[in-house]
Amino acid sequence: MAEEQTTAVEPQSEQTSEQPNFLDTLPEDVRNEASLENIQDVGQLAKGYVSAQRMVGADKIAIPGKHATDDDWKDVYTKLGVPTSPDKYDVKYSLQDGASETPVKNFIAEAHKLNLLPSQVQGVLNYYSQLEQGAMDTAKKDLELNKVENETVLRKEWGLAYDKKMNQANSVFKNYFANDLADVMLKDGTPLGNHPGFVKSLVSMAENFSEDSMGGGQEEAGAMTPNEAEREIQKIMGDKDSPYWLKNHPEHKSVVDEVFKLRNMQLGVSTG
Repeated sequence: MAEEQTTAVEPQSEQTSEQPNFLDTLPEDVRNEASLENIQDVGQLAKGYVSAQRMVGADKIAIPGKHATDDDWKDVYTKLGVPTSPDKYDVKYSLQDGASETPVKNFIAEAHKLNLLPSQVQGVLNYYSQLEQGAMDTAKKDLELNKVENETVLRKEWGLAYDKKMNQANSVFKNYFANDLADVMLKDGTPLGNHPGFVKSLVSMAENFSEDSMGGGQEEAGAMTPNEAEREIQKIMGDKDSPYWLKNHPEHKSVVDEVFKLRNMQLGVSTG
């Protein structure tokens, strides 16, 4: 029987070599980049690169350098949304009655030269529209207040004769003046037709015109101004032979009643 031959198999030595660090495999000039310190392997690096490319996309806008031309910058502004011409701005605005559109169009043309975006142009237009509306509201309130103050001045001066005097003034103005003159603004912001001095001038004119020339048919008798009533009182009471002083005179009572009415007019008190 042949002698068995046994072959001893030498145990393989354990491989204890470690996997090299990913960053150590990179070129030295990028190895210490802070953005790479968390990258573990090539796969992770590839995923990061793909993600970055997707974020950049196709709409990337390069910022022109210091030697860029106007055309270079124009291209940037166009990509950002500045229209190719002023009339291409899609903005909305409103004009007050009778206002010219020219100032707004001039502003839009200037905004285009400055490469303002449509949203910026709309914002400026909205802002000034609010300012204009606020100014108009304030002017309207001032005008109403001015009207009330001027009416108060005339009511105080004319008392119960206010309505009669205003009818006289309105009649003269209607017959001898153009209607739009009433809206002419004076330096103090008062419309001509609401100025106490002008209204009193109209009344003076009315008192020098005959009823026919006024075309009136309006009743001018009745209430007097305080000053007119005072003059009438002085005229009656200044005459010592007036029935007012003679108790037995048949007209004594009627004259006393007349003076009483005049006193009320002088005080601005209505007797109904």
